[in-house]
Amino acid sequence: MKARGRSIRRNREESGCGLTEFADRIGISPSYLSRIERDQANPSPGVMRRIAVQLRKEQDARAAIAEITDTEEDGDDQPPK
Repeated sequence: MKARGRSIRRNREESGCGLTEFADRIGISPSYLSRIERDQANPSPGVMRRIAVQLRKEQDARAAIAEITDTEEDGDDQPPK
């Protein structure tokens, strides 16, 4: 299974997750993740699946935060009564 390292790295960085933190979350070493991102390692299907699942979780979390974050200043900082 050929990984697309640049895409993995871009998505990981966009998620705000550092190399070490992301590697810990998917259960591989940071050096192995770095080699995957540089297309110097060919991860197993299981590792690719864990990368994909974690990236999806990060994207879902960002979407949820964006959905509940009020970007407009409406002056209503009081919680509902």
